Amino acid sequence: MKKIKAKTKFLVLIPALLLLLAGCSSRIDGPVVGDDATITYPAKQSEDISATISFCRRIDKKTGEGIGEGLVFSMIESAVLYAVTDFENQYKHLANGLMFHYDWIGPNGKSLFCKQIEVPPGDSTSSITSSISISPEKREAGEYNFKLYYFRELIAEKSFTLLPELLVTPEVAKELAPEITLYRKVSKKTGKLIGEGSIFKMKSKRKVRAAIEIKNRFAFGEQELMFHIEWIGPGGESIYRKRYDFYPVDSTSIIESSISISPDKRLAGDYKFQLLLFNKLIAEQTFELHE
Repeated sequence: MKKIKAKTKFLVLIPALLLLLAGCSSRIDGPVVGDDATITYPAKQSEDISATISFCRRIDKKTGEGIGEGLVFSMIESAVLYAVTDFENQYKHLANGLMFHYDWIGPNGKSLFCKQIEVPPGDSTSSITSSISISPEKREAGEYNFKLYYFRELIAEKSFTLLPELLVTPEVAKELAPEITLYRKVSKKTGKLIGEGSIFKMKSKRKVRAAIEIKNRFAFGEQELMFHIEWIGPGGESIYRKRYDFYPVDSTSIIESSISISPDKRLAGDYKFQLLLFNKLIAEQTFELHE
């Protein structure tokens, strides 16, 4: 996916405008389905603008790359879904101003959100992005569609599916069968874990490591899973917390993490390592640090 540039001007569009056509069509009759499932309406002139669409959970702030791309997403509280449109041949039209519209369509076929984007002459913008909430209180499960118009002419569209929110219960945790192992390090010769257990001696530059295997991570089919791991200190304070998202296309079932247990960074006492699914605790391992 290309880097997203934010040189676009957003204007509110009345959805009814999308039904208007600007003169004769410049597109070939009949859509074409790409390898990425984007449905495009090719231009009659090969040098005219075309586009592809992708959906993702997040966008990396440093690289502009999409994270968690796919066509199937779970509804999650306070979550959003991004649609990123990458253009081709737009550089051939830099002398002219460009106008796009995008429209999010719900399962009932009605527009959820619609906007117009004007790209001024000379602007080298190569992609645009939009997002909608996919919180359970705002959306319903079903098939959705994202449409892109160029001067009010449909040039690309793509569908995605929202799955119902996964309610985290003890039964769900049991079905996923997470297993936590705490250890000191991995043998360079054998690859085996060294120092497994629940009692660790503090020492300069030493760490406690955690390996979490989700033994049955595909128990819920295409449902994506959003985990958090958290290390908790003797006073109940959070030492370190990180999010790990598992998507249907991923093959990994392992989460790894570690913290320093140098005496200058930690206190002796009782600690906890926790695994949360959609911010609900599903597994925990206690351990002790000794001087």
